Amino acid sequence: MPRLSVENYRMPGAPIGKLCPLPDLQGAGDAHQHIKVDEQTITKEEAKYMGYAPVKGVHPYKMQEGYTRQRKPRDYKAVVLENERLKAVFLVGLGGRLWSLVDKDTDTELLHRNPVFQPCNLALRNAWFSGGVEWNAGIIGHTPFTCDDMACEILRLDDGTPVLRMFQYERVRGLFYRVEAFLPKGAREMYVRVRIDNAFQTPTAVYWWSNMAVDEREDTRVIVPAKKAYCHGYGGKVMKADIPLIEKRAEDLGRYGRRLAKDNGGKLLWDTSRPTSLTQSVDFFFDVQQGTRPFIAAVNKDGYGMAQTSTRELMGRKLFVWGMAPGGRNWQTFLSQKGESYIELQAGLAKTQLEHLPFEGGESVSWLESYGAVKLSPKEAAGGYKEAISAVQRKLNLRSTAEYMDALHEKVKKLDQKTGKVVHHAGGMAKLDALLYGKEFSTAGLSLAAMRLTTEEKPWLALLKHGALPETPPLKEPPAYQLSKRWLEPLLASVQNKKGDHWLSRYMLATIHHAHQDVDEAEKYYLQSIQKAPNPWAYRGLALLEKRKGNAQAAFSHYQSALKLLRNRYIVKETLALLLEMGEYEQLLNLYRELPAALRRIPKHKTYYIEALIYTGELKKARRCLSDRRFVLTDMREGQVTLSDLWFKLVLMEKDGKITPQSFAWAKENVQLPKHLEYRGQ
Repeated sequence: MPRLSVENYRMPGAPIGKLCPLPDLQGAGDAHQHIKVDEQTITKEEAKYMGYAPVKGVHPYKMQEGYTRQRKPRDYKAVVLENERLKAVFLVGLGGRLWSLVDKDTDTELLHRNPVFQPCNLALRNAWFSGGVEWNAGIIGHTPFTCDDMACEILRLDDGTPVLRMFQYERVRGLFYRVEAFLPKGAREMYVRVRIDNAFQTPTAVYWWSNMAVDEREDTRVIVPAKKAYCHGYGGKVMKADIPLIEKRAEDLGRYGRRLAKDNGGKLLWDTSRPTSLTQSVDFFFDVQQGTRPFIAAVNKDGYGMAQTSTRELMGRKLFVWGMAPGGRNWQTFLSQKGESYIELQAGLAKTQLEHLPFEGGESVSWLESYGAVKLSPKEAAGGYKEAISAVQRKLNLRSTAEYMDALHEKVKKLDQKTGKVVHHAGGMAKLDALLYGKEFSTAGLSLAAMRLTTEEKPWLALLKHGALPETPPLKEPPAYQLSKRWLEPLLASVQNKKGDHWLSRYMLATIHHAHQDVDEAEKYYLQSIQKAPNPWAYRGLALLEKRKGNAQAAFSHYQSALKLLRNRYIVKETLALLLEMGEYEQLLNLYRELPAALRRIPKHKTYYIEALIYTGELKKARRCLSDRRFVLTDMREGQVTLSDLWFKLVLMEKDGKITPQSFAWAKENVQLPKHLEYRGQ
């Protein structure tokens, strides 16, 4: 019989660290949101939802950027599903990540199982880690819960097969999503049913991509039933092209590709089915046609590998590669350890990952996915692309037909009104919204017993139950934040009836208004919060408002007031960044040198210091810092070129004593970059 167990999974890992206490009101967003469309290859209909319903940030979630790179063996809570053929491991405290899927017939790992847990700055809340299968819901990018708990229950199908249900409530979109995984007796594939529900009767937007990591090897071949794909690289236009072979001109390639093309007649041939032929970081969103059974597979030269398929609701398929350029290779190591590399195969609701889709009030969507081994012949794996597609289709039909998947999907839907045994808890924000909205809020049949209020969330329960947020010392980090304007009513009532007439209530009023761009109201309540009790959090809010107005000096003055009260590392970071933008390099150096040693050691702070050294002519010090291979920018963002840009600026100042746009463009093409600073995707 299939087995389900709760275990500890042990591996070297870095700590996530404390949550950032500052609300995300600057809105970094995701690298994929700022897009340009090639109108010559993509129709208006195809681009209809590209850029639809954008989200500037992830407020009310707190950012997860307190991690380090100091790894040691740690235990991670896991739920294991196993039958005669497969063994699956889910990390329920890390977004429910399917961390391992082993084919027991061959004793082969079908996914890229990262040997370490190393958070890096790629997700909406910053912290993200590579490997396994990630469940991304709500907003373009890696889910807010990718390094957070999922509520988990154990249920059973009518035949006794155990089902792991993992679910969460996504507050920006007002969605519940559930992931239900099971392994029937004798099955050669693991099934995952996903359902997303709008918790409200008002329209919102929906997004979903299942993100699978598999090993990147020289002989890896990716097979998708499509003739065309939408191609997207950092900073470039989205264009549509025939696949798998795409001829790229040198001028359309990144630096590494251009150099290779010059030695090849000015052109390179990319093969979307051969990831190691791709010279730079790039996404391919495959145009799987209606009526086609959607799937994506990655096989080796022997024809063996992993294949994912689904019912037709989930039509999108994607390939992401870091690319073979030196920067892409360094990213692979940065996310894991030397010798490890992966590619991403993805499956989504939309054609591309650049789209949110409309989602009506009370609407729900559901589908079934399967994950398992696929075995082609070596000839089929190496043959023509059309023939390889047909071979995978035949093998999938032997595993399970599309009709069987549809029928199984209907069978699993019977679980929708059932609850199971709780095996892991998540935070309780859904419980708070259920109290706040009453009958306007629907859990779509989910029990909230697996969700419990944390210390971050309990103050809001006190507001709803007792009429006031408990007052805390003004230097203490604020509790969880809220986004919905519905919270304004109880907050205002608590201020007016004097039960909650203190700095924290007024600060929370300010952050909600700030998140909705109600600038005047936000400023009013920040000032009132400070009048009640001077606090660094409200001063920081005022600084952001002044910065948005273009009043950099006024913003700096508010940051100074905040730092006089508390040298919080995140307020320090924003202050240093502002001084850099203002060109106040001497002030930046003075502030940095006054910081405690622990704050000076934070890598992000050091990058601001190095740039100020460059612009003030302290070039030897700057070179020593950048030449030190022990210096690692822990929270370097995907697509960020901070380290390489610092090196180019240093070289130009040493060479010319100045930096111009023209000389900087020249340096990026011609100056040799030390390998440990190379993280450019192209």
